[in-house]
Amino acid sequence: MNRDWTLIETLLPQDTNPAGSIFGGVLMSLMDKAAAITAWRYARCEVVTAGAEKIAFIRPVRLGEVVKVEARVVCTGRTSIDMTVVVEAENVFTGESREAARGFFTMVALDGSGKPAEVPPWDPRTDEERRLCEAARERRAKRRGGE
Repeated sequence: MNRDWTLIETLLPQDTNPAGSIFGGVLMSLMDKAAAITAWRYARCEVVTAGAEKIAFIRPVRLGEVVKVEARVVCTGRTSIDMTVVVEAENVFTGESREAARGFFTMVALDGSGKPAEVPPWDPRTDEERRLCEAARERRAKRRGGE
């Protein structure tokens, strides 16, 4: 089962602010796109974004850097897919690559009539995968008002 995806982009001058770094909204859009592709490949159906949480911009991404966006499924609900998304920016002239942003996205699978559809369960196998899945479940419970 496909549970991760990497999106590579180069950004253009219209994607930058006056300081010469990429707008945060542009990065969030790329993160959302990588999450959607990952969810499509995992569930093999249409998906919509249900949430984006704890997005952190760690360092500016400068015009001319190549952006790598990695999304990975970390947990599933009945119809939802939770994933981590990490953005790295690389200076292609020096080869230096650093983390630029990270966040958590939740996608909901849809059937042909646009109703929520069941997704294949994700079974974490390592301690790290179990930790990430449990954290996703806690975020889901907080969104729903449960503590």
